[in-house]
Amino acid sequence: MTKILIAVDGSSHSAKVAKAAIRQAAACRQTPELHLIYVHLPVPTLGGLIRPVGHEALQRYYREEGEDALRGAKKLFDRAKLKCSLHIMVGPIAESLVGEAKKLKCDLIIMGTHGMGAVSGMLLGSIATKTVHLAHCPVMLIRQ
Repeated sequence: MTKILIAVDGSSHSAKVAKAAIRQAAACRQTPELHLIYVHLPVPTLGGLIRPVGHEALQRYYREEGEDALRGAKKLFDRAKLKCSLHIMVGPIAESLVGEAKKLKCDLIIMGTHGMGAVSGMLLGSIATKTVHLAHCPVMLIRQ
């Protein structure tokens, strides 16, 4: 069975990524195993500043932000009558996506770009570019 990891960030572009994933799933002979993922960058601790907030509050924040980011894409999958597992992670985005895809033995990663030009991408780096370079499987990029 084909396994697909679909990365969304809660932006308006996430719907376009989800729709591309739905089209890809429809093109498969057998319904693929779909994994919808959101990766939150870690909140900087700034020399122990996190202690007053508390570990539980921080984990709740990550979970709520992740759920909000996944909600729109999940609704599109529900409308298409496609089941998908939800994943919320905290860490460096490209590395987390690739690590989860490897762990789940995914055959494809689908993610968006935010239209960063070649020069900007070379200077600033790009999550999509980094994911393509680190991934063990094909990466489908959906332009904004």
